[in-house]
Amino acid sequence: MFTRKARSRALLRTALLASALTACGGVLAGPAVAAAPTPESATNCGGSLTLGTATTADPNLLDYKFNCDYGISSYTLLVNRTVNDFTTVDDFSSTAGIFDATGTADPKQIFGCSGTLPGDGINCNAGAGGFLPAPEFTEGTVDTTDPYCANIPAGSPAGTQPEPTAVVQLVVTDTTGAEDGPFRLRLNGTCPVVHVVPKPKPKPKPKTKTKKHRARQSSAQHS
Repeated sequence: MFTRKARSRALLRTALLASALTACGGVLAGPAVAAAPTPESATNCGGSLTLGTATTADPNLLDYKFNCDYGISSYTLLVNRTVNDFTTVDDFSSTAGIFDATGTADPKQIFGCSGTLPGDGINCNAGAGGFLPAPEFTEGTVDTTDPYCANIPAGSPAGTQPEPTAVVQLVVTDTTGAEDGPFRLRLNGTCPVVHVVPKPKPKPKPKTKTKKHRARQSSAQHS
């Protein structure tokens, strides 16, 4: 059994040995652990937008649909019109279904979506162990604050320029953990042409007639 003094000396020797090994670069260090490879952003995605059926609560419904060439576990949908525009989304579907090439839904796979309202995008996750396999596709809906296409708000004065068409972009996280995108989702079809009502030309001011005053002849005659 160690005496208190012997135990103190043993602890001191252990501490000195550890310090020496550290100074020498850790001679007794364990085998190096290889770093995990960095995920490569190589997934490609594509999709489209369709104008949805308007309702009283959601007058600007926009259906989106996309798929990727590799499995993804989550995605973000961004909707913008101009710089610093953060209120483009008014509502969205809380889930997005996953479908095969025949349009049959997969009951075991679904995305749950969330976001701030009004906002400029939504985040959707497949949950633990869930993912969208390639080449299956997902479908969801967002309701934009204003119509997706370029438009002039009703009641605007003549000469008002239309606000631009919204830009919808997709960013995904694939099953390797890499983020891929953004991918532009474009509208199926074309937006209607917006006609700007020109400002009425101001009426010219009427010309004021200047009265000519005849010089009064003096009764006095110059000699």
